[in-house]
Amino acid sequence: MAKVVQITAENFEEEVIKASETRAVAILFSSAEYPDCAPYSQLAGQLSTSMDFTLGVVSCDDRENMRLIQMFRVQSVPEIHVVDKGQIADVIQGVLPEADLKKRLEKFYVSEETRFQTALEDAIAQKNFDQALPMLDEALAKNPSDKKLQLLWAKASLGLGDTAKAKDILSKFVESDDQYREAKSLLELLDFHAEVAKKDVQGKEAIVYHEACKLACAEDFESALQAFLNLYVEAPKWNDGAAKKAMLTLFGVLGPKHELTWKYRAKLNTMMFI
Repeated sequence: MAKVVQITAENFEEEVIKASETRAVAILFSSAEYPDCAPYSQLAGQLSTSMDFTLGVVSCDDRENMRLIQMFRVQSVPEIHVVDKGQIADVIQGVLPEADLKKRLEKFYVSEETRFQTALEDAIAQKNFDQALPMLDEALAKNPSDKKLQLLWAKASLGLGDTAKAKDILSKFVESDDQYREAKSLLELLDFHAEVAKKDVQGKEAIVYHEACKLACAEDFESALQAFLNLYVEAPKWNDGAAKKAMLTLFGVLGPKHELTWKYRAKLNTMMFI
């Protein structure tokens, strides 16, 4: 359970050493003489609540804590030491932005499930699909209805070129699912894979469109968007506005907040209203 406790030589063994056997304890060394310490202490306290961990605070102004300060070899304040199973597992020196501090602490205060999910997402982001797929198969065997895992499984299958498997799982998402929008976008991306599989493409516009689809399937989204935009400028009505539709599909895949969505949606709007 999250709590903030003042650490002294008297309670150190109980509150830090013994407690860290069950869950890592973060110890913040601070001083009222340094302006950065008060707001940083407040931030650390907030994170201890949201991430559910014990924050021990050692006042460097109290001479009775000098033994603790020397034991941890504190060089400056504020400074956070994470103690896990009685050992110092990490030392966070100085004031970090909230996002950076949270990231450092997440190594110790996230569930095994979250760690596993992060490892999967990292593997897929790095295109290590061969590594991710067996992990996903094992996880889905235990939790077959987990929509997050299903979406990652579809991404890994798509990365390995198995569009049939990806389509099968993506088509099962419904609007009430949190992942529906992304699943729908990925399902639409399958059309690009189908286009890439075509042989003997004829016609200037068709060839340009075909090459742009190759770029999209290779996840070179900026080059793909630029190619589709160029095609739209040259032939906006070709194949029932296929270039514009392709750009809108990629906006959905990237998401509304992605910088490429903002950049190329603006360019597309400019061309549409010239």
